[in-house]
Amino acid sequence: MSDRAGLGDLFREEFADVLHMAGHIGARRPTIPIGRTSIGWAILAGIGAGFFAAEIVRIAASLLLSSPRTTELRPPSGADLATIAATAFALAVAWRAAGWLAAEGYLAVMAVERLVGLPTLLRTCTDPNFASAPFFADRCTVGGQLLMLWPVALGGVLALALVRGSVRSSASTNGTLEAAGVVALVQALLSPLANLILFAEPLPARTNPDAATVAAFIVAQAAIAGIIAGVVLARRSRWPWRGFAAIAVVVLIGYLWFSMPSILRALGSPDLGGLTSIGLISFGAPLYMLAAAAIALVTTRASAWPASASS
Repeated sequence: MSDRAGLGDLFREEFADVLHMAGHIGARRPTIPIGRTSIGWAILAGIGAGFFAAEIVRIAASLLLSSPRTTELRPPSGADLATIAATAFALAVAWRAAGWLAAEGYLAVMAVERLVGLPTLLRTCTDPNFASAPFFADRCTVGGQLLMLWPVALGGVLALALVRGSVRSSASTNGTLEAAGVVALVQALLSPLANLILFAEPLPARTNPDAATVAAFIVAQAAIAGIIAGVVLARRSRWPWRGFAAIAVVVLIGYLWFSMPSILRALGSPDLGGLTSIGLISFGAPLYMLAAAAIALVTTRASAWPASASS
C-alpha cells in the first residue's frame, strides 16, 4: 500500500499542472451567456440563434453528406439537421432570455411561417404533375406534413439540454442575435408572400412573371431585411460592428459555398447556362442585404437617436 501511495504521490507531483488544468476545465461547465429581455426581443434572439446554428450545420452537412445514398435507409438530410439545430438553439435562447412564453412565441412564429406557405403548397398539390412526383407525394397529405415535423420535435428535446448550458448575463440586450433574427424572419415571411403574389395563377394556366419583377422582389426583400437588421444592431447591440461581422461571415460563407459555384458554372458555359443579367442581379441578394445593413448601421449610429441602455 505504501508503494502504491508513493507512486501516486510521484505521479501527482510530476503532472500537477496537467491535473490542475483538467480539474479546472471539468469544474467549469461551458455556458452561453444570454441577456434577459422582453418576450418580443427574446423571440427575435431565438430566431437569430437558429439562423446561426442552421447555417453552420447546413454547411457542415453539405461536406459530410455529399456522398450519394446507396441504401433504402434514408438518414437525415442536411435540411433536417439544420432544422434540428435551429429549433434547439432558438428555443433554448428564447427560453433563457424571457422564459417559456418566449419559447412558445417562437413556436407560434414557426406556425405562422407554415401558414403563410400553405397556399403555395396547396396550389402545387392540386397539379397532378407535381402531386404524383415522389418528392411531393408525402407533402400533399396531412400525415406527411405531420411526419415532416420530426426535426422540430427532436430540436425541442435537445433544447432542454441547451437551456441547462446557458446562463443569464448582465446585458439587457442580445443585439447580434436579434439582428440575425430580423434577417431570418424577413426571409421566412416575405419569400412565401412573394411566391403568393408572383405565382397567383393556377399551375395549368400559369405564366412565368417577368424576370425584372422577380428580381425586384428579391432585391427589395434583401434591402428590407438589411435595413431593419442594421437599425437593430445600432440600437440594441453593445458591439454593433462585431455583430455585423458575425452575421456577414455566416452569410458570405453560405453564399460562397452554395450560390457561387452555380454562378461560376453558368458563366463558364457557352450560353451562360441561361443566366441573364437580371438573374445575375438576383444572385447578389445576400450582398445587397449586407450593404443595406451596413448603411443603416452607419446612418443610425450617426443620428441623434438615444443609445440603448446596454451601450
